[in-house]
Amino acid sequence: MTLGQRIQKGRKEAGLSQEELAEQLGVSRQAVSRWENDNGYPEMEKIIRLSQIYQVSLDYLVGNEQEKSGEDISEKGWYVSNELAESFLAHQKSKFMKIGICFLLACVSSVFSYMNMYNNVGDVISTFIIIVAIILIISMVISDNPYKKIWTEPLVFDAEVLKRLRVTFAENKKKYKIMILGGAFVFLIGFLFLPDFYWTVPEDLQYIWYALGDAVQGIGGCFAIYTWGIWRAYRLLTMNEEYWRRKKKK
Repeated sequence: MTLGQRIQKGRKEAGLSQEELAEQLGVSRQAVSRWENDNGYPEMEKIIRLSQIYQVSLDYLVGNEQEKSGEDISEKGWYVSNELAESFLAHQKSKFMKIGICFLLACVSSVFSYMNMYNNVGDVISTFIIIVAIILIISMVISDNPYKKIWTEPLVFDAEVLKRLRVTFAENKKKYKIMILGGAFVFLIGFLFLPDFYWTVPEDLQYIWYALGDAVQGIGGCFAIYTWGIWRAYRLLTMNEEYWRRKKKK
């Protein structure tokens, strides 16, 4: 049974229409319909809310309570269904996008401090941006992490699921490398190269040059952090068996 089938089954058993379920989840009816037809996957926060509404375990909803050829999956590791893998990857993308944005905001805040004018308006804007970044970081720290087991336990996959993940990673690996290196290169341009050439700019405009350097740092760093997070998540899933084999040898 797929995640979509479980969502539909639980909704009907709870006596809810798609509209009523959508209202409780804060999404559109079309989103619920797509989930039930396996044309999309809800975020993990929505899956947790669904388990609460249906009064079923999270493991049941994502497929971790399945039996596989009579084997006890729990003895080998934590079972990762296709739906759980997709949800984990989406969670990691969202997480590292937020981290990258925090880094970008920290760099951009200094841009306004360089442009401090009009009765310290620049400092006010800079402080506000820092506050937004701090709030974003705190929200990530205090939010629940439903994927702790993926990081701390061996994983078990269906052969087709693991094959699909490895094929997807192999197809995108070169692109991810280029994106990470490109982001790091842009960051270093802003961090090392631009500041060294401040003397090429008229003195009354040098603050703009420094501000440009910080903005370039933020953009490059944000790009590299986000892509590295995706790379890291795929490596964890596709090379989990090798990772635990090495860990046991140590």
